[in-house]
Amino acid sequence: MSIKLPVAGSLLSAALLFFVPSTVSQTALNEPSNSKVPDNAIAKTYGSGWDCDSGYRQEGSTCEAIIVPENAYPTNRSYGSGWSCERGYLAEGPECITINLPKNAYLLNDPSRPGWRCERGFEAVADGCVVIPIPEHGYLSGSQYRQSWSCERGYKKGMDNCTKIEIPEHGYLSDSSYGRALECVRGYKLKDDICTAVKIPDNAYLSDSGDRWQCKRKFIRKGNLCVLR
Repeated sequence: MSIKLPVAGSLLSAALLFFVPSTVSQTALNEPSNSKVPDNAIAKTYGSGWDCDSGYRQEGSTCEAIIVPENAYPTNRSYGSGWSCERGYLAEGPECITINLPKNAYLLNDPSRPGWRCERGFEAVADGCVVIPIPEHGYLSGSQYRQSWSCERGYKKGMDNCTKIEIPEHGYLSDSSYGRALECVRGYKLKDDICTAVKIPDNAYLSDSGDRWQCKRKFIRKGNLCVLR
């Protein structure tokens, strides 16, 4: 037994000497080499590969300069044109053109056209800003779109005017800023701008909404009546 142990140890040592260099060699082959970093690029501080310098973009295995037009600046993004126009300019092809700011308008930080918005009280028409006509009993609203005005409480909006809302008997003005402008007192239902009394059949009661009825327990609705189940 004492004679075989050195032989086994020698075989194990030989096997390790055979496999370890091979493994190390293969690992070395797989490690990235910074010698392949192209001009105008820098090797990544971790992992493999490289990144182009600011003002350059990867094109295959090279870094090509981004051509930034006058009145523009580089975005340092890997997508798009690689540049954006300065405030007050809009992109048109490979250039940045001046925004023609009309009277009563202000510039936007928005790369899309037209690049400006009308002041409050004005609306965009063609390439300019014109005064929004406010009818009697109307006022400017917070909307930035056409006809950005609303009517005073008690009036409803037409195409270009505000007309008085006629309040029927048993009715009152709604407090809601949208939907119908009229409401009826409890026990009445609005129909064609008139408040009509809710007719409650036997074995029924006025619902919580106040404008309809429902059957009592043990009864079901059948037409305009409440009948036993």
